[in-house]
Amino acid sequence: MNRISPSNAPTRVATLDVGIQALCGVASTQSQAHIKPVHNHLSHRLVLEGGFPPEWVHPKPPYEAKHKTNFEHELEYVTERPHASEVRILGGIKAKNLDVTVLHPSIGPVLGISAKSTGNAFRNLTNRMEEALGDCANVHMMYPGFVFGFLHFIKFASTSDIDRADATFDAAGNPLPHLLRYHNVLVSLSGRATITDPAMRYESVGLIVYECKGRKTQVYPHYPPSSSPVHYSRFFGQLYQLYDLRFSYPFPQGQAARKTWTVTNFEASGPFDVALAFGWSARL
Repeated sequence: MNRISPSNAPTRVATLDVGIQALCGVASTQSQAHIKPVHNHLSHRLVLEGGFPPEWVHPKPPYEAKHKTNFEHELEYVTERPHASEVRILGGIKAKNLDVTVLHPSIGPVLGISAKSTGNAFRNLTNRMEEALGDCANVHMMYPGFVFGFLHFIKFASTSDIDRADATFDAAGNPLPHLLRYHNVLVSLSGRATITDPAMRYESVGLIVYECKGRKTQVYPHYPPSSSPVHYSRFFGQLYQLYDLRFSYPFPQGQAARKTWTVTNFEASGPFDVALAFGWSARL
């Protein structure tokens, strides 16, 4: 593989800012092409910020790690795009393709994120919740220690522009009752702290409302409120904390520990997504 050095082209980090632009694009929703850039961002972030070796993360981002110690690795960007495919794991009821998965070579599936988007038919949000509940219970039945995150992007749609039945906010920018109910359901299904907690609950849940203004997408800053347990600023921190508790600390010699990086290309250190108020940086 070709490696990028500081004197070569800059590392192309897949940011959330770039990922959510596709949600307002022309990519097919049936093929899931509109959400793939978000999945790509999540895999990049799990490596750079999360400290998971790139060979553990699927879809695999374009990085390669060189072992220095069990806790420290040198991270390089590679120009050849790796095989970017989802992982299919065996659940308690059926096999399931996960959007983004961390597979430890000795333990198996340890962490994953399901990322979805809804751009219309908001009255059917309860159907999406039923699907999310089934996926979570199915995976946790087979892997009780699996750290599972659910991330949902919902389009801002005002009653001033469309019919109330297909809107998420009123003309003043306040969330409509069905969105408030959905938010409350997400809160009740997040925060699975121990492996004996109900299998249908996720370890972490994030809700992001995005706005389409022409071909430009931005995050709606007023909902959910910053105090909400499902505010996106808390999403990754909860995943990392529970992963460390379940896998990193008990494993001998730190073989499951999240890594710190020596980055050969300084441009990969960040910070990223500062304009969205969801800034993050590489774990150096």
